[in-house]
Amino acid sequence: MRVSTAQMLNAMQQAMERNYERYHLAQQMVITGKRIQRPSDDPFGASLGITLHRLLQESEQYQRNLTTAKNFLSITEVALENLNDLVRQTKSLAVQAATDTQSPEGRSAIARQIEQIMAEVVSIGNNTTYGDRFIFGGLQTLTAPFTASGDTLIYHGDYGSLNVEVSPAVVMSVNVQGDPLITGLYNAMARIKRLIEVNDIEGLSRDGLQELQNQLNNLLRTRAEVGSKVQQIEMIQLRLEKRKVDFTELLSGIEDADIADAITRLKMAETTYQVTLATMARLESLSLLDFLT
Repeated sequence: MRVSTAQMLNAMQQAMERNYERYHLAQQMVITGKRIQRPSDDPFGASLGITLHRLLQESEQYQRNLTTAKNFLSITEVALENLNDLVRQTKSLAVQAATDTQSPEGRSAIARQIEQIMAEVVSIGNNTTYGDRFIFGGLQTLTAPFTASGDTLIYHGDYGSLNVEVSPAVVMSVNVQGDPLITGLYNAMARIKRLIEVNDIEGLSRDGLQELQNQLNNLLRTRAEVGSKVQQIEMIQLRLEKRKVDFTELLSGIEDADIADAITRLKMAETTYQVTLATMARLESLSLLDFLT
């Protein structure tokens, strides 16, 4: 069967296009360092790679959530520690006021000190924020949660839980509502102040200090819960970091090219393409006279 010049040129054109595509893909493999340039290169590997990329993106989102949760809880921890110090100061002052040797003037001075401590409690409740979000207002995070009116503390927040998804299927509440925690402390301090002001030493020793201790116990339980959540977050962070490393290594094994092998393939593809170009150029220069001589 005779092969025409047109058929030869068409065959060479197709060969040149195929060789150029191989050369281009080999070149892209060296440039990007990736073995899979398109799904057809390795359908199973490409599918697994997509899954791993999605899992890595999810892990990054969980890490961001964990950072937010940890920051929120860490700020809360500091506030609770400060409240703890104020409660212990109040307890110490109340014990001083309950002694038989304390004068009425001394008790009056102690009552004023406790009143100042009560103002500090309100300040902590209203000034503890994460960015522009109030920590102790429940889900009402855009307005200050407390207003003090004499010995009464009014709570403007709600009792909603601020939940954060910290890992797959794990949701953690990261907020502490200001009521009853802070309102309870304030009310106990206010009661002690009133008992001191009226020199009710028996009521102060029996009821006032006991109520303050009850509120302190509640504060300590809350601190323990917050501390436990911080530890849980740190453990999840470590687990996600390991997961990220494992997924990244697995993804690298699937997608990354062997650079030495890729360069060799590039050289071979380049040589093949150059030979095809040279052959094509020679065919295109043939004339009828070339066939007759």
